[in-house]
Amino acid sequence: MVGLLVVGVVVGTLLVRSLQASSTTSPTPTLPAPPSPTASASSSTPAPTPSVTPPAAEFDDDSAAGLFVTPTDLRASVPAAAPGVKPGITAGQLAWGLPEGSSVDPAACTVAVTVVRDAPEFFDARSWFNDDLNFQQEVLLLDDADEARTAFGELVNTLDSCTTYSQANPGIDGATWTAQPALEGPGLYPSIVQEVTQTAEGDDFATYEGHLLVGNAIVSWTAVSLASVGHEAALATLGDPESLDALVQQRALTAVQSLAP
Repeated sequence: MVGLLVVGVVVGTLLVRSLQASSTTSPTPTLPAPPSPTASASSSTPAPTPSVTPPAAEFDDDSAAGLFVTPTDLRASVPAAAPGVKPGITAGQLAWGLPEGSSVDPAACTVAVTVVRDAPEFFDARSWFNDDLNFQQEVLLLDDADEARTAFGELVNTLDSCTTYSQANPGIDGATWTAQPALEGPGLYPSIVQEVTQTAEGDDFATYEGHLLVGNAIVSWTAVSLASVGHEAALATLGDPESLDALVQQRALTAVQSLAP
């Protein structure tokens, strides 16, 4: 998703793909961030591209909030969220971009962390968590749909070539992401999903990550299992990549439909 930052711990062992803390808000501890979306190893063939033309969308700073999933959405779609989730990162708390002095290795994989090469017109993030789950989402707005489409293409190409990459942060242990090949989502809007293993503080965390293009917006999300079980069982607590993609797809469609004509 966008510029990850390993910032510490947000409630116990909460993992968050985080960015530079906004200077307008007090810093919230976070832990190593997860990699860019990966795909489920169990699926080998990308889903067919839908033939339906999605509704046009032009989001601004106000309407972009509609692209964020809700706790109700999560409880309905993610098994680990069923007991309920609490807010972690809230509006305006994170700023786009790598923290000062932070770097991605290899450097060619930086877009896998920042999502876009240059600062977007708008960026915001939200996260929700409980003892077994951290779900983080970022929304970036570009000038127009053409610019967003170009940036999304560069992101997909970067993810295709970056199967393993790390982020180093001054004075803080970094994180490494190892991603499976990305799968094309089956929904209305162009999207990809990946299965990722995030390694931080000597521990591995089962993760799904995804990116979606809708109008002039790129929506990125990361679902991290914090459950103390084996890798496959941990992934199962997140559901499957198709259901997670559908969750974000439905929220995007709802947001588009709510735009003023």
